Amino acid sequence: MSFIDKESIFLENECSSKDELFDFLTKKMLEFEPSYDAEVIKEGLYDREKDGNTIIADMTAMPHARLESIKNFKIMLVSLKKSIEYNSDENVDLAYSIFAPIDANDEFIDLLTLVALIIQNEELQKTIRNAKVGDEEKISAMIEDILKPYH
Repeated sequence: MSFIDKESIFLENECSSKDELFDFLTKKMLEFEPSYDAEVIKEGLYDREKDGNTIIADMTAMPHARLESIKNFKIMLVSLKKSIEYNSDENVDLAYSIFAPIDANDEFIDLLTLVALIIQNEELQKTIRNAKVGDEEKISAMIEDILKPYH
């Protein structure tokens, strides 16, 4: 299984606000696991935002939630057609989103580290920002290559 499989990569997304991005992420989580509660998922994203800024690099955010209802990790990548205001005076055009079980502390820290490694790869970030719908498999493969030394 890929770290971020092609079915979890969403390119050229039309979201025009942080709220629309969170709605999109929530909708996708429900597509992956219909038993989840949409309100709980979205509220989890916003609750984490209250704890601190989730912008982790230039124009890149990592909205995430750790919830009791989540049994398996899910990582999604969303590129936006146009940057959105994520926080006051801070825009993003990429979001790496993680949904995790609430009690998976060590595994969650490991995932954060791997996402940070991915984000530090400037070639990958440029490729994602220039990617078109249909490039998901290529991006997933690039991510796997970057993470190969860490498996």
